[in-house]
Amino acid sequence: MGKEMCFHLKLRQADRVLTSHYDGYLRGVGIKVTQFSILRCLNYFPEISHKELENKLILNQTTLTRNLKSLVNSGYIKSKPNEHDQRVKLLSLSHEGKSLYHRALSCWEEAQKSVSEKIGSELCEQLFAVSDSLVALNFDGINS
Repeated sequence: MGKEMCFHLKLRQADRVLTSHYDGYLRGVGIKVTQFSILRCLNYFPEISHKELENKLILNQTTLTRNLKSLVNSGYIKSKPNEHDQRVKLLSLSHEGKSLYHRALSCWEEAQKSVSEKIGSELCEQLFAVSDSLVALNFDGINS
């Protein structure tokens, strides 16, 4: 086995560091960055199906369901049947979920600012460009 770098390993290492960083900032409001991402998406898309949320977040059904469970059980997210297709559940933020999102948003903004200050604007732009390019490849047709 050669000494070449593994793209996946390097990105997973960076992901773990960033996840820990954001989780530290969000600890005070009692959620993790994965849960914040769901709340944030539901804030921008106020009534969305489970499948649409999977596609927006690029998560598989099992992972999304696991991350949704505590948010639904805590009353932060509501689920109701779609009027046109009762098999489809529509997700939305409850009043408590909106409140949690807004409290968490300031923590998330602090985490964002911290990362931006530490790596600088040029690397931030490069990070977004590389991430967007990798997502656009959609190697395995995830969520398509």
